[in-house]
Amino acid sequence: MKHPITLLLLFLVLIAFEARTQTKKYDIKSGIISFETTMKMMGMTITKKSIVYFDEYGMKECKESYKDGKLEDSFFSDGKFLYKALHKQKKVHKSGTASRGTEFKFDWNEISDKDKKAGKAKQLPDMTVAGKTCQSFEYSDTKFAGWSGICLLTETKTKDMSTLAKALKIEENVKVPAEKFAVPSGYAVE
Repeated sequence: MKHPITLLLLFLVLIAFEARTQTKKYDIKSGIISFETTMKMMGMTITKKSIVYFDEYGMKECKESYKDGKLEDSFFSDGKFLYKALHKQKKVHKSGTASRGTEFKFDWNEISDKDKKAGKAKQLPDMTVAGKTCQSFEYSDTKFAGWSGICLLTETKTKDMSTLAKALKIEENVKVPAEKFAVPSGYAVE
């Protein structure tokens, strides 16, 4: 009798694994998105650039952050784990499992009905970001806009500061180098 139970458990594990591997975060297979983030506070303005690469419908992602035009760090997912690569130090920190990748998934349906009914979350008119017609919503003090499950704009305004992360350019269904989702050669993993 142990044999049929073992086979049943193996079958259930395989079904769960197959369901996990078929998960799609975004509606397009791959892409490269250039972002600009502007933060204003106390009369200062700080602007940073970043590039997000994704493949396998967002199951693999990499966000490269630049400072003064130089690659500073990369936060990436190989589909199983999250990593943070510090390029100047040639170090990579393993950060845990990658259940949702590195980037926020834009999905109004994932906002709880409780928050919608309480007015904490509300839909906004469509807007255009990087040439894409995006749905948008506000949640607490933050505005989000997205297309095909991809968050293309995040804007937060408070009394003392404002932050705007906005996509400038989107390349759809492009070949993304596999090394964007892997520990760089010669880097120490911690």
